[in-house]
Amino acid sequence: MRALTGGLRRRDVPPGTQELLDRYAGQHAGVRDVLARVRDTADLVATRPDAPECLPALRETHRRLTDEVLPHESAEERQLYPALAGPLGSEEATSTMSRGHLEIRRLVDRIGGHLTQTADGRIRPDQVPDLLASLYGLDAVLRLHLAQEEEDYFSLNPAEGTPGDGR
Repeated sequence: MRALTGGLRRRDVPPGTQELLDRYAGQHAGVRDVLARVRDTADLVATRPDAPECLPALRETHRRLTDEVLPHESAEERQLYPALAGPLGSEEATSTMSRGHLEIRRLVDRIGGHLTQTADGRIRPDQVPDLLASLYGLDAVLRLHLAQEEEDYFSLNPAEGTPGDGR
């Protein structure tokens, strides 16, 4: 739709919406920090699930996902996406991104479910495949989701670049 209409430009976005875009774009650095932790934890579960540091690393990664990433995604859903409906032409323009939020939450919840089953302080061998699917899946979904938001929403001012592009 944007291709047919010439796309959005920063001046097409109301100031209040631009403030939201700037705020959430700035928060992506913190989300990327958690994302790096997800990948490191997945690699640890893949290579050394019996290591004494594995379960604490998984618990810390889950805590950061729950305390930092999920609130960020929920706030975008409640504040940013409705504000973008006008400039983008409809609420449907953010529906794919909303689906990404649901998938991120689902994967975080799956990891949490595994943590509730580790009463003896160890990851069971039968948990490893699903934990890896959840962790690597979350890495892929969250990485793609951030890239899409940055390109589709946060890059409305090309002169400023996008978060994470090194400019």
